[in-house]
Amino acid sequence: MDDIDRNDGADYEDEDEQIEQMIIENGILLHSLSTLLVRKGILKQEEIDAEMDRLYDEMENFEQQ
Repeated sequence: MDDIDRNDGADYEDEDEQIEQMIIENGILLHSLSTLLVRKGILKQEEIDAEMDRLYDEMENFEQQ
């Protein structure tokens, strides 16, 4: 059955839960990778913080449009 043909709200709730779980898992992965890069001396924590600030600013600007 195509996604377009589905009208059941439960299906959308399942999809929302799957997306939420993927976001959580990706966040954990990104945090682990950034910690490893800092520990190995490849990046400085300040660089990661600055990039995160830039990304949050971009998201805010995008939401305001």
